[in-house]
Amino acid sequence: MAMVNLSFIQQEMIQYGMSIYFLLGLVGNICNCIMFIQPVYRRTPSSIYFLSLSIFSIIYLFWTIIPLFYTLNHIDPQTQSLFYCKIQLYGTHVLNQCIRYVVVFACADRFFVTQTNIRIRSLHSSQIAMKLVSIVCPISLVVAIHVPILMNINGNVCGRFGLYKLIYAIYQTIVISILPLILMSLFGIVTIRSLYQRHVNQVRAKQRDRDFMYMTIAEVIVHVVTSIPYSLYLIYNAVTYFTVIENSERDEIEEFTYFLTEFITDLASVVPFYVFILTSKPFRNQFINILVKCSNKYRLRRIVPLNEQNNHRLNPNRQLN
Repeated sequence: MAMVNLSFIQQEMIQYGMSIYFLLGLVGNICNCIMFIQPVYRRTPSSIYFLSLSIFSIIYLFWTIIPLFYTLNHIDPQTQSLFYCKIQLYGTHVLNQCIRYVVVFACADRFFVTQTNIRIRSLHSSQIAMKLVSIVCPISLVVAIHVPILMNINGNVCGRFGLYKLIYAIYQTIVISILPLILMSLFGIVTIRSLYQRHVNQVRAKQRDRDFMYMTIAEVIVHVVTSIPYSLYLIYNAVTYFTVIENSERDEIEEFTYFLTEFITDLASVVPFYVFILTSKPFRNQFINILVKCSNKYRLRRIVPLNEQNNHRLNPNRQLN
């Protein structure tokens, strides 16, 4: 009975929870893309990082959630095709890695801009940002190449088995969770300290720099909260793989736990826009201004044809003269 309930809950979460995730994430990340190409933002390195974050997040949502929708009424292709099993999980892993390290770059940029040392401060540039964003994906593809090589299908399950399960858990915890979170935290702490010292010296940071700092810190918090459950699950699952006797009920519970931790992890690709809206008043005001401008343009387009129709009715012979 418990297994049936867990399976039913998972199906409902995919159908309704993931649908909300996908809709909110798609709309939010598209809004982010629109915001960060505005003249007020697009010349700053942080905008390049956040724009890249939004693009990677859109791709991630399509790559991970659309296949889940397909499994609601069809057999999961990952259990039928070894090639699809490898490519799907490889792509998911690489995109997740890109999202994490783009946020690390954004944290580093906040550190660079607060430094008085000219050499360090020179790293705060759009050229550097473009270079880092352009190499993060190729490097992630190379670092994660072991995923498609060692992934396999066993008992209609696409996953990691044997010793690789333990190795992957350690790798995932270090490369995807611990390392980026440590880098985010270190850059964040040093940046806050630098800003405090500048304030003490009565050298005020620009308002936009402070706003980007708040937005970046908020993103760091999101990634910390969403990364920990999945990493803990991987470690637990890898350790117990060699010590606990397998049975169908335990497999069902582990499968649901795995889905739940991934559900939490996917949140990092959904909420950036809403986090930025909540943490930055200028960002919020700029977004409202864009909505107002779009609304005014739409109204003008409707008013002009109506005026032309009214003029034509009042002067039916105008066109004949």
